[in-house]
Amino acid sequence: MPEYLVKESSLASFFQALTQGRRLLAPQGQGDNCHLEVSTGPVSLDYANTHLSPKAVFFPQTEKLLAFHKLADKPKPHQYQDLGDKAEPTVIFGIRPCDAKGLSISNKVFQNDRFTDPYWKGKYEKTLKIGLACLSPSPQCFCAAMGGSPFGEVGLDVLAYPKDKGLGLRTLSPAGEELIESTSAEKADLASEIQDLAKKAIEAQGPLDAYQAIDASKLMDLYQAKHWANTAEPCLGCGVCTFFCPTCHCFDLQDEANDLGGVRMRNWDTCMSQLFTAHGSGHNPRPSKVERVRQRFMHKLKYIPIKQDGVRGCTGCGRCVVMCPANIDIRSVAATMAQASA
Repeated sequence: MPEYLVKESSLASFFQALTQGRRLLAPQGQGDNCHLEVSTGPVSLDYANTHLSPKAVFFPQTEKLLAFHKLADKPKPHQYQDLGDKAEPTVIFGIRPCDAKGLSISNKVFQNDRFTDPYWKGKYEKTLKIGLACLSPSPQCFCAAMGGSPFGEVGLDVLAYPKDKGLGLRTLSPAGEELIESTSAEKADLASEIQDLAKKAIEAQGPLDAYQAIDASKLMDLYQAKHWANTAEPCLGCGVCTFFCPTCHCFDLQDEANDLGGVRMRNWDTCMSQLFTAHGSGHNPRPSKVERVRQRFMHKLKYIPIKQDGVRGCTGCGRCVVMCPANIDIRSVAATMAQASA
């Protein structure tokens, strides 16, 4: 894993090199008002995290999957057109490690040994991801509690961090190495500095014991725990936690059609919706808010870890903590679940 240095005087040429033959998405804006957008000017390095996670780059909130057209006087009544696989080569600069880990979790949902989603696959495989480490994690961040790190490398091709008004870099994949070699970056020995900075950033997030103590062997005890009614009481069912979450991946399919044809759409959906699990028969296995809230937290902290070798479905980005209008904090819920499984 070689390291590189981009000096302040070389930053402009570095970012220019990233655009050669590719679309560059990079942070635009400052502080809490920062978004990943097509870069047309200076790239921001002064932000806690982007307002939204980058999952929409690969899994758009609304996506057309196919179109169909009615054919007159033909043996086949309809003609179908696949609208997928139109991804263009892309570099994303500035993904926080928590979001990169979230993409890797979703990638195992959309690409695994049983199923490959072609719409996700085309975008994911044509995108190089350059992460930006967190030197000073925000109070709502808790990635280390969820098995990550402010300098985490999972899901990235390159890890970057601010250094002397320039950038320090570590390449993590052959594609990332090839990309950085094509820029103005110079080789440097930064391994010790990266290790020290990562240690300080993790320590800044505080103790982790409350989140590590959930007993995986007591799944049904957690399912039947008495605290779920109290946990769900303040929830408004708005679903903002799922829409801002970097790992939530549920969707609905809908055909929008008229007499001449139409399109098949894929739209984000949320387990917090009362209609999410409603059957055509009218039966709903999660009829109340309590069942839906329990499903959300059990999915993040129990079901996904079972499927993904202990990796939690929460990456500790803290967006749901900030955005929840009812002030429900997943850290407090995790601590309550840990107590219930003790």
